[in-house]
Amino acid sequence: MLEKKKTNLDGKQSLNVAQKGKEKISAATRGSIKSSTMNLTIIAMLTALLVVLSLFCTIKTDALKITLDFIPVMIAAKLYGIRGAGLVAGLGDIIGYICHPTGPWFPPITVTAIITGIVFGILLKDNSLQTVREKLSAVISVVISQLLISAFVTPLWLNILYKTSYMTFFITRLPQIAVMTAIQLIFIPIMIKSIDSIGIVKMLRNVKTGSIRMSEKNQNIKEDN
Repeated sequence: MLEKKKTNLDGKQSLNVAQKGKEKISAATRGSIKSSTMNLTIIAMLTALLVVLSLFCTIKTDALKITLDFIPVMIAAKLYGIRGAGLVAGLGDIIGYICHPTGPWFPPITVTAIITGIVFGILLKDNSLQTVREKLSAVISVVISQLLISAFVTPLWLNILYKTSYMTFFITRLPQIAVMTAIQLIFIPIMIKSIDSIGIVKMLRNVKTGSIRMSEKNQNIKEDN
């Protein structure tokens, strides 16, 4: 008889442990959902900002295209790395074309925008410009995006798209590349320091943890009652 009671108690304890384990998993899941929702909202806002900057805050001439549309991509790179930056760059390019098409849509140009976002994501993720290596990474991100991709890759796509000499596009883009390189070297450090001063990265990291703790606290209150 005593053995049966002991077995029943052990069974109840096992069930309680399993139930608490499930409740913790459920709390973690709710925290993950809340965090994902916030991340998706921020990605959507950055994409919208990129479209607005590219459509309304861009100076275009025959030889120059001065724009600040790299800022949302850079912010996404700082906060989310290659996935967030690539997503913002790709969606922003597609939506921007849909809103204001300027000739035929050419997928390699969108792919190039995504690659630029990935480059930013690799070199600017969690970059606070505190060390020489981090500062060098920020400079390299500008060099790759402007002196490599914008100077050599983009003229190739324009050459294929418009059947014009590659060297013509290359030479006419040099003033733009010089100006945009200077702008990015100025704005990227400013934006990184602004993000760090506001504490956005820390806030995003605390969202999931805070949600889990709140769920666990509510569960404990239910158990006490």
